[in-house]
Amino acid sequence: MENKKIVFLTNSLAAGGAEKVISVLLSELVKQKYKIELICLEQNNFYEIPKEVKLTYLTNFNGKEKGIKKILFIPILAWKLKKYIKNTEIIQIQSHVYRSNYINILAKIFGSKHNVQIVNTGTISKYYNEGLVGKINLFLIKFLYPKANLIITKSKGMLLDMQSLYNFKNEIIVLNNPYDIEKIKKLKNEIVDDFNFKSDKKYIISVGRFEIFKQQDYIIETLTKLSNEYELILLGDGYKKNYLQALSNKLNVQDRVHFLGRVLNPYKYMAKSDLYILSSNNGEGFPNVLIEAMICNLPIISSDCKSGPREILAPETDTNIQIQSGIEEAKYGILVPIGNIKSLVNAIILMENNTIKNKYVSNAKKRMKDFEVNIIVDKYKKVLNVK
Repeated sequence: MENKKIVFLTNSLAAGGAEKVISVLLSELVKQKYKIELICLEQNNFYEIPKEVKLTYLTNFNGKEKGIKKILFIPILAWKLKKYIKNTEIIQIQSHVYRSNYINILAKIFGSKHNVQIVNTGTISKYYNEGLVGKINLFLIKFLYPKANLIITKSKGMLLDMQSLYNFKNEIIVLNNPYDIEKIKKLKNEIVDDFNFKSDKKYIISVGRFEIFKQQDYIIETLTKLSNEYELILLGDGYKKNYLQALSNKLNVQDRVHFLGRVLNPYKYMAKSDLYILSSNNGEGFPNVLIEAMICNLPIISSDCKSGPREILAPETDTNIQIQSGIEEAKYGILVPIGNIKSLVNAIILMENNTIKNKYVSNAKKRMKDFEVNIIVDKYKKVLNVK
């Protein structure tokens, strides 16, 4: 039976990669005249969504609640969702982000008859390094995920990570993230009025939450090995901000590291920068920023972490490979070993060669088209069973 209405479930519209993907999906589906509802667990909105989307909140939480409280509320919210589904006659929900996935599945276990699709938004193995909360998540994934009608992963690497741990027997497919290339191209041309890009400087930029696995400290340390013409722009926020600022002071590069905060339009800063670096050590699912950097004509250097970077920058290579030393001049960017400052410095110096830099910018223009919003949304529509 074809669905007449598409319903999504997520934690919130906070600043994050999964939330950005949802906003892109919703915008495109509304353009195509579909009736859309978004159910959020929390009232924490950063990304805008079309006014045509029906927005429903299950709580008045603002997203700042402690992790353990959020976990304890999972069965309560699942029960609320089950009742809501019954009252509104929803026949299918596609959920994004782990907690929403648990609640989507639990609602069905509690008696809802709806079809459950879950979108896995990161590598599951990262939870082995996250203490008690990580152990709880691993238990919930192992117990609940087999009960979903469909599991969607964002990359082949995420699929391999998940199946190496659990080998689920559900129907599982890979759907990459969608990007509104034309919209990003327009946004990147907006004027930057809160930062002065100097013509005698070379700007490295990195975008993301300030968390342990993002390893922005690795880029800051690398800056000490580069000439003073190099400066670093960090877009984002998070609990590691004070540590990163203190590290900049300790290494005496505080005047070369610019914390510009969490911004709605990172593309205008990216377009004026010279190089994009992703430094994560794990946990990436399908890093949006790499495709966005391509759209902004930025050459890319990325750590060869699981998963996503290799799949995006070196799609013809084995997803299981991880470079351990040196650098890898992949087709669409340079891959370096996780946390290897010497390799990162060498990769940055290599990018000073205009022939190499221009080659990557040119190649990226072809690669980014694989993720055009229309192409990816058509794949989502098939999964959602809408025409």
